[in-house]
Amino acid sequence: INAEYMGNWIINMEGAAKIETKKEEEKKVEEIKKEGTKDEVPKVVKPEEKEKKKKKKKKKKDKKVEAKEGGEEKKEGSSASGKEEVKATAAPRAQDNSIFRILGSWKDGESKQTNPPMIPIQEQFPDGKYPLGVVSEYKGPNSYRMANAALKEKEALREADYNCFRKAAECHRQVRKYAQSIIRPGKKYISMVTDIENAVRRVIKANKIEAGLAFPCGCSINNCAAHFSPNPGDDKIMQKGDVVKFDFGTHVNGYVIDSAFTVAFDPTFDNLLTAAKEATNTGIREAGIDARLEEIGEKIQETMESHEVEIKGKTYKVRCIRNLQGHEVGRYKIHAGKTVPTVKGGEPGKMEEGEVYAIETFGSTGKGMVSDDLDCSHYMKSPEAKHGPIKNTRSKFLLKLLEENYSTLAFCRRWIDDLGFEKHYSALKPLVDAGAVNSYPPLVDVPNSYVAQFEHTFLLKPTSKEVLSMGDDYQTSFLL
Repeated sequence: INAEYMGNWIINMEGAAKIETKKEEEKKVEEIKKEGTKDEVPKVVKPEEKEKKKKKKKKKKDKKVEAKEGGEEKKEGSSASGKEEVKATAAPRAQDNSIFRILGSWKDGESKQTNPPMIPIQEQFPDGKYPLGVVSEYKGPNSYRMANAALKEKEALREADYNCFRKAAECHRQVRKYAQSIIRPGKKYISMVTDIENAVRRVIKANKIEAGLAFPCGCSINNCAAHFSPNPGDDKIMQKGDVVKFDFGTHVNGYVIDSAFTVAFDPTFDNLLTAAKEATNTGIREAGIDARLEEIGEKIQETMESHEVEIKGKTYKVRCIRNLQGHEVGRYKIHAGKTVPTVKGGEPGKMEEGEVYAIETFGSTGKGMVSDDLDCSHYMKSPEAKHGPIKNTRSKFLLKLLEENYSTLAFCRRWIDDLGFEKHYSALKPLVDAGAVNSYPPLVDVPNSYVAQFEHTFLLKPTSKEVLSMGDDYQTSFLL
């Protein structure tokens, strides 16, 4: 009897071991499916498939609520089918921005957009002609250009390109106005920047590299000057004492609008924001055909550093951040060619006819120098064709995906998630290591300092200068 019992016990244990081994194997297979191995091309879940799954889950949830409540009235925002309805109402053009201290309010006038923005730009302008920016005549030796017939003909040849810039600029203005209606203390930064980015995609009818965001929406906080946008899982909340630089770009056919503004809710920072705003305005005013870059930098510094700010009883001179500069903008290139210094003694050179620039200035209560911080969110495919070998199959697949969707424009880690590429960092890092993708970490001044930024994009046309990204929130009287 004992022998028979022992025999049965051994058989049962062997069976249990086999079952356990099978379970472990199945678990490993599931992990591989989800994460992908080094040499396996990952399954990319398309955004529309993700959306379908979300809607399916919501539908089930709504049905449970209906069953539980026994036919009570449905929750607001849900249709009879259980799908969430996006509520957009006609938006008046006027908008009070006094909560932001330095930003101007939007004036009354004709409005073709809703809130949140849902109407694509091309539907608002069916003739395909988009609003001019703020046009300023050249002065001095170039004052003849405005009336010159030959230059007018030359300019007409590029009208289609200028129209792309204007379309992207009008999108930026409309979304900027919307952004200023939702940026409030107590909200998560990731929620606000996602709403802003999605609004751009709707209004510009984003289509891979044909039109869309030129780079992620930045929300650099306090001593962080640039290149911060929340990564997945970052739940930072906006505080009433924050000084935040909102910087986002739009493009149509690679013609880029790069524009930024700073928000603060505490009057303590009024002088800091005013300094950066006036310095940017000075740079734009001094810019023009044949303008010397180093002289523009000197004028910017004079304007910026004429301001002081008192914080908690201590007075700080507002300093230009000397290692952040304005820049020429190229097609599908945010930073191309020449740079515009913001301090005296910058690299010599001059602006030329046909060039496009983004003038941006950063005023700081710190040292006026920035360095790299951790937790990078901004990346951009290297415009250089050559890079090191990429052996990782997932990395090769990711690079192809990035090329198709962003070309040489910037992207962030959240956007890789949006493409459905799961657990992307292990595939992204080898691309950075090989030099195929460049990383752009957050740039910070010293701790406990505050930085403000303003930025606009403009064209140096043959006959005049056109500031593309201006709106009511940025005063334009300085150009007149």
